[in-house]
Amino acid sequence: MNAPENPPNVPATVLVVDDDPGARLLVGIALEMAGFKVISAGDGMAALSQFHEHSVDCVVLDVVMPGMNGFDVCSTLRRMPESRHVPILMQTSLDDMESVNRAYNAGATDFSSKGINPMLLAQRVKFLVRSKQTQDQLRESEARVRYLAYYDPLTALPNRQRLLQILEQHIAWAEPRQRGLAVLMFDVDNFSRINDTQGQAVGDVVLKEVAHRLQGCLRDSQRTLGAADESIEKQEITDWVARTGGDKFALALPGVATAEMVQAVAQRVQSALARPFVVAQQDIPLSATIGVSLFPSDAATPEALIKNAEAAMHHAKKAGHGAIEYFNKSISTRAAKHLSMEADLRRALERDEFTLNYQPRLALKDLRVEAVEALLRWRHPQRGFVAPDEFIPLAEQSGFIVEIGDWVLREACAQVRRWRDAGGPLWQVAVNVSGVQFRDGSLVSRVSRAIDAAGIESRMIELEFTEGALIEYSAAVSKAVKSLKQLGVATALDDFGTGYSSLSYLRHFPIDTLKIDRAFVRDIASKHGGNAPLVDAIIAMATSLGLATVAEGVETEAQWQYLKTRHANQVQGFLFCRPLGIEELALWHADWLHANHLTSAIVA
Repeated sequence: MNAPENPPNVPATVLVVDDDPGARLLVGIALEMAGFKVISAGDGMAALSQFHEHSVDCVVLDVVMPGMNGFDVCSTLRRMPESRHVPILMQTSLDDMESVNRAYNAGATDFSSKGINPMLLAQRVKFLVRSKQTQDQLRESEARVRYLAYYDPLTALPNRQRLLQILEQHIAWAEPRQRGLAVLMFDVDNFSRINDTQGQAVGDVVLKEVAHRLQGCLRDSQRTLGAADESIEKQEITDWVARTGGDKFALALPGVATAEMVQAVAQRVQSALARPFVVAQQDIPLSATIGVSLFPSDAATPEALIKNAEAAMHHAKKAGHGAIEYFNKSISTRAAKHLSMEADLRRALERDEFTLNYQPRLALKDLRVEAVEALLRWRHPQRGFVAPDEFIPLAEQSGFIVEIGDWVLREACAQVRRWRDAGGPLWQVAVNVSGVQFRDGSLVSRVSRAIDAAGIESRMIELEFTEGALIEYSAAVSKAVKSLKQLGVATALDDFGTGYSSLSYLRHFPIDTLKIDRAFVRDIASKHGGNAPLVDAIIAMATSLGLATVAEGVETEAQWQYLKTRHANQVQGFLFCRPLGIEELALWHADWLHANHLTSAIVA
């Protein structure tokens, strides 16, 4: 099997195939002088044997050989999966166009005359090998991005999107066989206290151990995640565990139709988490509150099964931590909570309960503040601070996010005007927009009205949207982004890498900036390099497309030191400044300028 890329300091291997020993010798010497490792073969069958035995980075192949000619060898190699991307340079003394066409039709990468100077040939091979290595790196980066669309990078478990696919497969298997399916949703009780008291690094260690223990709770715990691509017929009753976000996990138990059959697995989960987690010589006890829904009695679709299991979980929390609750039609807690929260959201806008905090984005080169991101905050009179993760999804589901988004746009534009009138810094303000705001096609006119009402320049506003919005509402987003470009408003793709944006997407959307998700920045400076290669690939990809980059979630000096050597444009994170209110931001900025001997940056 051919490796896609050579380890550092290991020379690339070139296979030279020619029935003329003298030609093999001359070409081999030139290639070795150019730094390659050379293996050779005197005929087609020997060449195929050598290719199977060695990791080959390029093939220099003679056309005219006794027995199996070069065209046949090339065609055979191209039918082998491991040689699909290996460059093949064919050589012949024939100079007719038919031979050239046959070479390319057989799968040759390049074609040259047999009489070419061996040293020039070596340089040609060097170019082909470098091109292959670049393509290998891009393929690996894109495969990594695709992987992260369906798997959690911390635990390597399937994520919520992959869980939906798994449930869809199992429902398709269970329905015609009149079999059941159970979904268990749970979160780790009071997990936030671990992050708050022990730090995120400890929290991550605990989450990985939780994932490990959960896999041991499955009825078929010997199966590996690699079984994900097997046919459903082969898996039939294979259980699955997924991390659906934060401290939230899910189990899918195919073949289960009753609460009694679920109980043993649910209790096994609780027992596994009840064993103390030893981190930094400290025992950390945990528990899980579990909600269960069953197919087909409770729901018939993946989305509904998850929703009902979550509703049961929230209901169970009322009974205390560590409870198990099975969904039934009387459980209306989730619906009631949504209705109450939706009503509160509408009143919040009327009662001016929303505020904006701002987090600076600093230029990588000199740490001057060039932009700030506007972040919505809600202080409820009874509930207190309501986390954005709690009310924004509901606002999106209800469509009320459009009205809230209008307020955010107007307030952000007004703040730019207030800074300008007060002689303050002229920072660009980034505003997050939901995919729902693109849906009815009115976003551009809403943005235009907010800018005009504030009397500011369009370039002072940047709109950030996620990959999910780009993919789900691609046509509406494409039209809006083009119109925003004409209006002079900047656009940014937020949390880049957490979904799957191929190069074709990026080429067709005239965005200005890629924001590298904090999940990738988090461990770029870890012992094993973590996601550093992916961050480098994203920056290189953005640079090649003429896009600016912002590294989000910079929290440690080690992360910052790594990024300083890269070519991102801006950095953002708690290492520099957390999101702040207007007055706090002004005080922080004054201190920052003084501490770093800077003058305020102005948008050009």
